[in-house]
Amino acid sequence: MFERLPQVFPEFGWRRDAHGWVATNYQHTKARFGVRADRVVAHALPLLPRGLYIHGEDRAVLWTEYINGGTVPTGADFIRAVKEIAERAGVDPSPLDRAQPRDRRADLLQAFFDHCQRELTGEHGTQARAYLERRGFPRDTIEKAGLGLVPAAARTCELLERTGYGEGEIKASGVVADSRWPGRLCGAWRDDYGRIGTLWARALDDTENAESRYLYLRGAARTNLPLYGLSDTFPRIHGAPGQLVVVEGLIDVHQLRARGIGNVAALGGTSIRPQAFERLRRRGIETVTLCLDNDDAGRRATARAVEDSARAALGPTVYVVDPAAFAPEKDPDELVRERGADAWRELLAHRVCGIEWRARELSAGVTRESPAAERRAALGRAGRWLGTLPPRLALEQEDALRAVAERCGYSTPAVTRAFQIRFFREQAIERTKMVHGPERRPMERAIER
Repeated sequence: MFERLPQVFPEFGWRRDAHGWVATNYQHTKARFGVRADRVVAHALPLLPRGLYIHGEDRAVLWTEYINGGTVPTGADFIRAVKEIAERAGVDPSPLDRAQPRDRRADLLQAFFDHCQRELTGEHGTQARAYLERRGFPRDTIEKAGLGLVPAAARTCELLERTGYGEGEIKASGVVADSRWPGRLCGAWRDDYGRIGTLWARALDDTENAESRYLYLRGAARTNLPLYGLSDTFPRIHGAPGQLVVVEGLIDVHQLRARGIGNVAALGGTSIRPQAFERLRRRGIETVTLCLDNDDAGRRATARAVEDSARAALGPTVYVVDPAAFAPEKDPDELVRERGADAWRELLAHRVCGIEWRARELSAGVTRESPAAERRAALGRAGRWLGTLPPRLALEQEDALRAVAERCGYSTPAVTRAFQIRFFREQAIERTKMVHGPERRPMERAIER
């Protein structure tokens, strides 16, 4: 397709350059992306691109995303986009219509979870349903809450064998590998295509040791899975500016959805990688609000998440609900149980820019009345981190600088001058060293000047 780009996407008016293609149709690029034509390129550096790149915005757009109107397609939309690209390129798309071999393991996990959902709503699920009601789940929402109850191992084997799976397949899947699973609530953690990647099982006893309260399917990694619940959330925000709220706990997602709050996904822990933010942006999600637990771990996790979002090559705008704002409750689950869905919406209304929140955290503990040494040390902590931010976060960086200057009792112009000399210059030099290497010393000296 790369060689046939003018044929596939003639609306760009592509012309050749040393590295591939550059657009020339100003009217199209201005209307579609808001930029000059020469900023839109498709370069092979060194691999053939899967999309176009927009200079000045650090933004990449997949070909399938472009065809799909600006959001990354999944499922049937993805197949439709690939077919359209193939037809434009003069390639026969009929192989896409051929039946694909079934993934027996994925089908088994889905069959198992279907049985678990029936177990929760059947005669064996009385205790589990009572537990959910005590946790604040409205009774009429439990059946559609997306949760299940793990049956006894013998019953699981019987049900799956009746569905058509052999003993070896059942054992290899891991669904009966852990004797602690039966009698626990369970949920399905799905991949980008809606298939079950792994399953979790939670004890009904809240006094259970924290390390064993949640168990995960043996042999099934979570590393490359999207945020928990995202595959269910994404269709709700598809086609509109995506606004996602990220919480910490898995049950939080189900508790909020039971109250009509759908744009929620969970970390299922306390960490998120920069690549996860990039994936969210490619899926059309424009803003992410972090609402992690009101404890020391949640506060540290919020700080790490903001820092990792800044490391992403491209990501959504990140906001933060300060964990302390949940007080006296600990997490979203407890908040909506005690104060209802309106309290949740009010909490989100007070979110703040993630970059500014992190800068304030780094300068915490000082006021205008603090000794000068403490105020300058706080500015130093904030400045060193703000200096690492990429150009795409320049506006957030400026707002954060203004906030810490005010907190520490200095004027914004003075702090700006100090940061530009001490922190922002140092980071520019380091970035230049990484990009150009030692042979570009004149460039480094120019930046210093």
